Amino acid sequence: MDRSLDQLRRRLLIHCTPSQAHTAAEIATAHDTGLVVTGASADTIAHRLREKGFDGPILCDADRYSGPRRVDGGRGIRPAWCRRQQELGLVPLTDSGYLEPDNWNALRSILRVAALQRRPVIAMLPLAARWFAESHAVDDLARELDSYGVAVAVAIEHASDPFSVQYVVRHFLRLLRTAQVPVLLLRSDVAALGALCHGAFAAATGTTSSLRHIYPLTSKGIPRAAFPAVFIRHLLSYHRLDTCETVFARTPETSHFWLCDCVVCGGTTPDRLHDSDDQYSVALRHSLHAQLLLHDEIFRHTDTPDQRASAWHEACSHALFVHRQVAEHVPDWRTPAHLKSWHTVTDDPLRGRAGIPAQPTQRSVLFERPAEKWSAHERRGV
Repeated sequence: MDRSLDQLRRRLLIHCTPSQAHTAAEIATAHDTGLVVTGASADTIAHRLREKGFDGPILCDADRYSGPRRVDGGRGIRPAWCRRQQELGLVPLTDSGYLEPDNWNALRSILRVAALQRRPVIAMLPLAARWFAESHAVDDLARELDSYGVAVAVAIEHASDPFSVQYVVRHFLRLLRTAQVPVLLLRSDVAALGALCHGAFAAATGTTSSLRHIYPLTSKGIPRAAFPAVFIRHLLSYHRLDTCETVFARTPETSHFWLCDCVVCGGTTPDRLHDSDDQYSVALRHSLHAQLLLHDEIFRHTDTPDQRASAWHEACSHALFVHRQVAEHVPDWRTPAHLKSWHTVTDDPLRGRAGIPAQPTQRSVLFERPAEKWSAHERRGV
């Protein structure tokens, strides 16, 4: 396999906007990972990052598939977009449009032109969730991908979270098992880590809600987050800072679950970020560090596919347990559907979980912090 494509293998990438790219690059450097920069100016941002010394992998996502002006996948791809990325020394990601359910002609058009580009290249496939509705359709999709022999990056459209739907989890994992070409998952959230544990070549977690999903076109527009939310490691989900304050205050018996050793929190609880003058910035930094530390922890202690799948199953099982504890103290608490889906659809291939990092039952330093010179802003965590 081409070495420039192989540098993406098993990495949890950061999917960011151009304005977030420099901050995301600092975090990516600390965790030895890369970026997916989204937007028409992505290649320009990639060039600037290289000039400033960032040497991690960069994918340029033209994002022609989302929003009110999204392009239909039948419009194909523009080879010039791929060439610009190649000139920067990047693995090009095609500027594909959106693929409606069963639009096989559009899919083949993207793959056919992608296969004609100088390798390596990754075909971007923004798919409606209904592509994963039936096992036979997923098998047909895998055969189609293999016939062109091009690596693909999948992003899935859904009104909320595609991985909250059991058929999406079940059949996306089926695609990972059956396709012979590398399959990446982009524009996702914590599901990116689950996908990596189940064999995705690489995956990306988004910095904002709109970069963690592809929302369908509706008259209401794209949902906007009114308040900053943070990723809580032991819940495997995002929660508003004021919600975190309530949960942490009402569950003192599980206080060890809320302490975070990321460089932003520094061993305290994420709810203290509520006091920051820039809540969105610190919430972003914390969430990325926390997810990347979890990725580092799992992949540092696992060597085989079964071990990684078992580690993810254990993480989901533990998170469901913690959600049940929270529900006993917080009225109307809702356990995220994506956890139920992952836990229901997948099995633990190593029931004894030998060699799998266990979930802590008391306070301990969960992760080693990356050896990095952080900015004063990050050291203060504000």
